[in-house]
Amino acid sequence: MASNSYNQQDPPRKHDPCKCEEHDSATKKSLGALIQVYCQAKDAAESNQEVATKDFEQKEDLFQEKKKTFMWTERNYRIYRDIDIVVDTRLQATNDTFKTNVATYNTESTALYTQLKNILAAIKDVKTKVSALRDQASNLDNFRNDQCNAGQWALLTGKNVENCKPDPNGPPIERPEACKDAEKIYNELIHVPKKCLVFDVDYLVSASADVIGIQTFSNIASLTPLQGNLADASKALITAIQTAANTRKGELTTLQADLITAMTDATVSGINKFTAISDCDAAYSTLEFFCKPWCDCVVPRREDVCEPRLKKCECEICEICTEVKNTYCEADKKSVHS
Repeated sequence: MASNSYNQQDPPRKHDPCKCEEHDSATKKSLGALIQVYCQAKDAAESNQEVATKDFEQKEDLFQEKKKTFMWTERNYRIYRDIDIVVDTRLQATNDTFKTNVATYNTESTALYTQLKNILAAIKDVKTKVSALRDQASNLDNFRNDQCNAGQWALLTGKNVENCKPDPNGPPIERPEACKDAEKIYNELIHVPKKCLVFDVDYLVSASADVIGIQTFSNIASLTPLQGNLADASKALITAIQTAANTRKGELTTLQADLITAMTDATVSGINKFTAISDCDAAYSTLEFFCKPWCDCVVPRREDVCEPRLKKCECEICEICTEVKNTYCEADKKSVHS
């Protein structure tokens, strides 16, 4: 970040260039006046560098704090956002499905209750008819036991009652094939209604009533308010999560703008620090040169020889121009190809 890009350190200084040796030559005296000017510039540059360094440190610290706050808020926002996407969506879908299912259960429960009541009514009708059949069975039993009907019973079933026996010396009575099981059929008509059906139909009535009671006490209708309560609670939870997510999102937008501002300020401050250090270093380098003005490109004077002494300096300056030109030309070529 900004601290890595503009954390230039002030180069070490071995001595104060403003305290250089004085010379008596006119050139050195002229340089002495320039040295005073540049010493003032150096002092100003040092002051500016100190101010710029402190300003950069403060703004870099502020940027780092805002960065931490932004990252924490972003992580917190992602938690709420993910909960909203996953939990809220599933919870809403579940409630919608529950609502549909509960409505279906209530419809089916109402239809089942109606059918069970119809079954009970039909069984009660059967009971009435079984009671009538039992009465007829009792009448038939009384008919069989009536002495006046003993002869008819013997003709119908081929069996004699105890108090009505035929003459043993009389001819045997031949009965039709279809009447062989008459006694069995009559016994079933008498005993089945009285000993079986009348009890079974009572069991059916009781069982049918119990089933209706079970269905009623199951209270499927109570699922409707329960489902409504669940839907309301879920809606409140979803609203709370979405409100928190939107709040964090708004805070994140604000913090992002603050972070950008802080990073811009830190970057500009870092550049200013870099510039101040460069200015200070330039002032030091200039003063050091003025104190000991020596150029390798200058040809030393020789006794009794008059010749140009600065040709090499001109060539070296030309070389610098060539390097600068080549540097910018290479940069232009790379930008075109990219």
